[in-house]
Amino acid sequence: MTVDSLIIGILFILIQLFAFQLISSSKLHTQKWLSLSGGVAISYVFVYILPTLHEEQSKLGGSLALDSELYFLGLIGLLIYFAVYKLAASREGEGHPHFYYMQVGFFALYTFMVTYIVFSSDVQAVEAIFYGMAVGLHFIGISYNLWHENQRLFKKVGRYILAGSTLIGAIIGVIGPSSGLFVDSLIAFTSGAMILNVISKEIPNERNAHLPTFLISALVYATAIIALKSIYNW
Repeated sequence: MTVDSLIIGILFILIQLFAFQLISSSKLHTQKWLSLSGGVAISYVFVYILPTLHEEQSKLGGSLALDSELYFLGLIGLLIYFAVYKLAASREGEGHPHFYYMQVGFFALYTFMVTYIVFSSDVQAVEAIFYGMAVGLHFIGISYNLWHENQRLFKKVGRYILAGSTLIGAIIGVIGPSSGLFVDSLIAFTSGAMILNVISKEIPNERNAHLPTFLISALVYATAIIALKSIYNW
């Protein structure tokens, strides 16, 4: 594990524990926080995640390769997390905390997989900064939304579940495989889930969006990533 990865891991855990306090108490309005997070996240999906998924699918060979397996896994990830959102919404107001915990549990699994991918790839230097920034802001969006849905349960239990899954993902990511079908499958599944999360939850709606923050953050991050990918051949 590099120093860069260690710093990213600590940052991710702190985000899971305290992101809701950061947003609710910050002088930067909630609209701007969520617009910043959503802008960076949607750029990250289109200029980093989707090209990575395409690249990994292109590398997948063998007699069983169908040219679309990873995309299918991405679809499964999107459908599963849509079902989780739908089920949680249908039970909203019924007073059953286990439905909320189920939602937290699915996102704990999600943060585990995302953290595993980050640490198994062992990103360094400039790539670590931009990779960590995008995923960190994405985690802020997830934590804030879960806190907003049930503040008491999130502060009492939910944030610790997310922080624990992040820590486990970091540890296993260091000692686990860094390439191969398993990692490709994780990338594909989380890509689908991330696309759904970003589009449905992190991009603020028209009423709650701070348009300049959203547009500037999306364009600046996308431009920077494209430039750095060409320079460093990421």
